[in-house]
Amino acid sequence: MPDWSDLLDWADQWWDEERGLLRNPPGSFDDHGMAPLSNHLVPQSAWYAIGCLLQDMEDRAARVVDELLALQYDEPGTPWHGTFARFARWPRPTEGAREWVDYDPNWRQFIGTTFRLMEHTWGLDLTAPIELAIAGEPPDRVSPRYSNIALMKAWLEADETYAAQVVEHFEAHGAFEEYNSPTYYGVDLYALALWRAHPPTPRFREWGERVEVAVWRDVARWYHPGLRNLCGPYSRAYGMDMTAHVALLGMWLPEPVVPDLSASSIDHSHDLTMAPVVALLGPSGPSTIGLETGTVSQRITDERVATGWLGEDAMLGGEEGGRWRAEGQYHPATAHWREPDGSVGWARVRSPGPVGAMVFEPGVLEVTGTDLTLDTRGELPGTVTETDDGLVIRLRR
Repeated sequence: MPDWSDLLDWADQWWDEERGLLRNPPGSFDDHGMAPLSNHLVPQSAWYAIGCLLQDMEDRAARVVDELLALQYDEPGTPWHGTFARFARWPRPTEGAREWVDYDPNWRQFIGTTFRLMEHTWGLDLTAPIELAIAGEPPDRVSPRYSNIALMKAWLEADETYAAQVVEHFEAHGAFEEYNSPTYYGVDLYALALWRAHPPTPRFREWGERVEVAVWRDVARWYHPGLRNLCGPYSRAYGMDMTAHVALLGMWLPEPVVPDLSASSIDHSHDLTMAPVVALLGPSGPSTIGLETGTVSQRITDERVATGWLGEDAMLGGEEGGRWRAEGQYHPATAHWREPDGSVGWARVRSPGPVGAMVFEPGVLEVTGTDLTLDTRGELPGTVTETDDGLVIRLRR
């Protein structure tokens, strides 16, 4: 596994000296229809600037900051006030602009927290853009249940009342609603590290340390160090295998997991730029995570329950109670196993409607729903049996 300096070297190759930002590397935003190197990254360039500061490249970091400041919207009365352009060459939003398409409101939190971290660590004066990001954030946009953004928002705004609500929702069942999310767990850990390392008030440090410990304790139950993946189900995931796509949790693990940096294209590669931030805030979890074989379960909300089974070379995960279609980022029924060549094979159930899935005995996942299809990588080591209600996946133990 490369260390953070290797990852910074990887990012260096996408630096655009003329523009002062990182270009979009292959695999980064292919789902947006952007050709590689055709645009410039925004919050990821802010993370890259942290790496530049760590390597005493202040001039380059200053160029990034200046470019980002020029990309912040100062348009009171609009829903994009205080946020930043999605990409450097993205059209400026106008009346009727669509959230997440024409602008991303969460850039306020991603870049705002990064700027604040620069202030704390290097003494940069970024008060004006931070205050603009805070002022532009509608008070009720981010539910305290929206964990990754809520944790950053609470710290950025130094809002104890809101922070208490975020912690309360977590501690109701000991879980974030974005449960078992390989990418967004990485954002959660980033925000909790900010609470711990640079608390706006003493209560932030107390809460941050307490929740951080609880998250790591739960990750240790669901993480398979042999397969180098978090067992499903996944509330939100951009891929099924952390060795083949970048998931931010991978960089926080005691033995970090990222894809091969020499590959010509890496899925979700833009998230590799968080490495300097992880290095700066330091390891936050256990020094090692061992394999805990057997069944696991976790109540996520009053309605949702995750169950899983981890074996020596395979694992299964399922969620009951989810109300979303089993498509996109939501993976309520999953399987992973070791292929003969040592790589990771996987399967996930898709459906245009809600799916219920539960591990009801070791090596067996029962899935209910309609119009179920099974996506796989590799040959599943077991059987898939259709039932009146759905299907049953049985892995060889």
